[in-house]
Amino acid sequence: MSNVKNDHHPSGAKLERRAIQLGLRGQILANYTKNWIVKIEDISEFVHQQRQKIKSDCGELIAPRETVYSVSDTEIQQKLGLSAFTE
Repeated sequence: MSNVKNDHHPSGAKLERRAIQLGLRGQILANYTKNWIVKIEDISEFVHQQRQKIKSDCGELIAPRETVYSVSDTEIQQKLGLSAFTE
């Protein structure tokens, strides 16, 4: 299951680009919740600090670098219910 929506800036403003949100289900979800999670960490204080940076200009905001993840293995594509992505 997937859902395509407008992406948002950390301030909450809508961006022109689109984002895809993937939903996991079945065995993939079971593996994720039971086998693949190796650590759960409370990052509440970090999030609080980052929210303070959003109130300014976001210049010092620590955010993950986003990249396109292309699944080229047809078996994995089939298991995840994806179609091939080409740039």
